[in-house]
Amino acid sequence: MEVSVRLVGSAAFKAVGTSEPRPAGSIPVHLRQFVSRRVQALVACTLGFLILAPPAGVFADAARPGNTESVVESVEPSSDVVRVDIVGGDAFVRVRVGRGHTLEMSGYYDEPFVRIADDGTVVVNESSDTFRTSKSRYGSGTKPDGSASKTNDESWVVAARNGTYLWHDHRVHWMSPAAPQPIDDRGLVQRWTIPMTIDGRATLVSGSLYQRDAPGSWWWLLAVPAVTVGFVLSRRAAPGTFAGAGALFAVNGAFMYWGLPSEARTAPGMLALGLLVVIVSVVAVILRQHREIVDALVTSAAVALLVAVVIDRGTVTNRFVPGLGDCVVVRLVVPIVAGLALGTGARALRRLFAKPVSIASV
Repeated sequence: MEVSVRLVGSAAFKAVGTSEPRPAGSIPVHLRQFVSRRVQALVACTLGFLILAPPAGVFADAARPGNTESVVESVEPSSDVVRVDIVGGDAFVRVRVGRGHTLEMSGYYDEPFVRIADDGTVVVNESSDTFRTSKSRYGSGTKPDGSASKTNDESWVVAARNGTYLWHDHRVHWMSPAAPQPIDDRGLVQRWTIPMTIDGRATLVSGSLYQRDAPGSWWWLLAVPAVTVGFVLSRRAAPGTFAGAGALFAVNGAFMYWGLPSEARTAPGMLALGLLVVIVSVVAVILRQHREIVDALVTSAAVALLVAVVIDRGTVTNRFVPGLGDCVVVRLVVPIVAGLALGTGARALRRLFAKPVSIASV
């Protein structure tokens, strides 16, 4: 049977919304509109993800989640004017000296390292080998043979004026990414000491490093019911569900960020992303009449949240979280947020790429 060049009058082949016939073999208008909208949605999703993507760390060698814990056990002779503690599980040692008192500390090679004056001024010898190696957890900048440099030069610079100094002290933590092997049933890895001079009196700070059991992987099972909850709730209230997930993430990130001194912090990715997700949720509510824009925003936020969960998975799989310590709450929040993001994002993506309604042939 011969097919005419134009199929005039056929409702099945006419362009949607017009009485004008179209050339045989051309793409129907409703399909062109469908493809155009989906391309626009993909662009919106991509731009949204780039805006919401978790920022990379900007601070050098900040405290990270881990399963080792360093503990200060004694200061001999005892002193009420100096406080020594461990920050970030085992990452940093921090000394805080009260006004009117002084502290001097030598480095690993007995070279001058840190001095704190009675007015709170902290000066550090930048020529010290200890200064160079203590800038990173694993001591990058050390000489290959581990020996001290031959120079006796001193270069003192002011590091702070509040009587506080914080540094990576390699005596208090394990110097390898591989997990250490405990030497007793308590998880003891090693004992350590840091000598210093307080108000002209020799003082010895002593402590121990312990390896703790990692949390069980079963915490991730909390994501399973959260996926269902996110999928069901997002049927009518996707922005609201996402605002809740973002708020949980932001609060968790706030405690992690402000729970550490500035020198030990990483970029506030969890905090920033959580707040951005809340903002996106508010925008989605404002634009609720534009279903495709809302779905594109929700999908972008879901992908960004899931990427952030992957980046911050160590907060669930490690015992100690910087700024929070051994915290059960963070092991609850991260899997739940992952589940809500997956469920809500899946429904939004499903709506976004739903097949167009076909035109019935006549």
